[in-house]
Amino acid sequence: MKKTAITLLFTLTLFAGQISFGDIDTTVLSKKSGEPVNIKISLVLQGRDIEENRIALMDVIQSALGSFWAETLVTAPGKEEFKKRVVSLADKKYGIEVDFVYITNLKIDTCTLQKLRKLLKGRP
Repeated sequence: MKKTAITLLFTLTLFAGQISFGDIDTTVLSKKSGEPVNIKISLVLQGRDIEENRIALMDVIQSALGSFWAETLVTAPGKEEFKKRVVSLADKKYGIEVDFVYITNLKIDTCTLQKLRKLLKGRP
C-alpha cells in the first residue's frame, strides 16, 4: 500500500505545475480595531495546468485574503485555513486543481494611515 501511495504521489508531482506569486500587496481588516491593515504575502501554488491560469489564481488569492482578519492570518491554524480556502475557491470558481499552497513570506504592516494622522496632529 505504501509503495502505491508513494508511486501515485511521485506521478502527480511529475505532472504538476508550479506558479509563484511574490509580494502581493493587499489590505485586510483588523479584528481588534476594525481598521485596515496592509499585508504583503508571497505564495507558491502547485497543481495541474495552473501556469496558464495565473490571472484567475490571483483573483482567487485576493478573494481568499479578503475573507480573513489580519490577526487570523498570523496564526498557524489561520494559515492552514487560508490554504484550504485557496484550494477550494480555485476549484469552485474556475475549476482549477490546486494541490498545494505554500506561504513563503507574510508581512503585516501595522502602521496604518490613522496612526500617521494621529502622529501628525500631535506635532507643533
